[in-house]
Amino acid sequence: MTHPVAAKGKPRKYPFVNMRIADNSVLDTIEGRHNCRHCNRSRKFFCYNCYVPVGELANLLPMVQLPLQIDIIKHKKEIDGKSTAAHAAVLAPHNVRIHTYPDIPDYSQEDGVVLIFPSATSLTVPQLFARDVHLNIDDNYGLPKGHHMGTMLRRRMDEIVGEMELEQTSKCYTFGNLPVRRAVFIDSTWNQSRGIYADHRVRALRTVVLQNRLSQFWRHQRGSPRWYLATIEAIHQFLLEMHVNAWGLNASYRGLDNLEITEGFHQLSAPLTVAAPADCEQLESPYNGQYDNLLYFFANMYDLIHKYYDHNDLISYRRPI
Repeated sequence: MTHPVAAKGKPRKYPFVNMRIADNSVLDTIEGRHNCRHCNRSRKFFCYNCYVPVGELANLLPMVQLPLQIDIIKHKKEIDGKSTAAHAAVLAPHNVRIHTYPDIPDYSQEDGVVLIFPSATSLTVPQLFARDVHLNIDDNYGLPKGHHMGTMLRRRMDEIVGEMELEQTSKCYTFGNLPVRRAVFIDSTWNQSRGIYADHRVRALRTVVLQNRLSQFWRHQRGSPRWYLATIEAIHQFLLEMHVNAWGLNASYRGLDNLEITEGFHQLSAPLTVAAPADCEQLESPYNGQYDNLLYFFANMYDLIHKYYDHNDLISYRRPI
């Protein structure tokens, strides 16, 4: 998709250019609100309590099939209408479920569950696939003595990614044998997420840390760096990393050009990049935008915000990197 509005002020790159996001201009034509068929509440595009589209959108939205299950643990103080977690549940209803803390499942009896959260023992996605990648923790991630990554992460991932060997395992992956069957995300502010992580049901999960990517979220969160992603961005990033490590990256796909993902990701994905047809979007083929439609609502709102506000004036985009 292309940017519908010419940028004002300092030139900038449109982050979603060349991504395989369905035309979302229909959202700009919808007038008024519609009642949710489940709870009868008045909503614009979808019900953020029941996670279903309303009105004519029920037959127009792109549905996304994911290779694994996604659970989102939402803090009870997180405002439903402002959270991007609902985007995932609406666009991938068969693979995403949302729980409000403290009413969460017991994951102790389920295999293959990981928590996407930085901790002192976090693995990277390549490590889940047994690739020879390690985190350099010789300087305690650059943190003061007495602190650890789970409570005070401030270093960028491209500063702590270690060396890797190009030789990869020859295992053939399918949707049924990925090293992760369910990924759990925490939908809250950074300070709230640490409280949820303290819960023994959550803390017992194996943790995974993502490669850094600059957030395009327009809402400012005090004290958070620019790479603190919105929930839907984090889900997209995790699925992207999982897919590339399982099935590779289509050399023809240009959707990552402006996403501002750390150089470490590109270094790790380089040996997994393969030549494939430019129009190939099969589920278990090299990544070619299979999960880009998770950003369908997010990209539309980004465009709307930038129609009324100059990008360089928004505090969210001036946070430290």
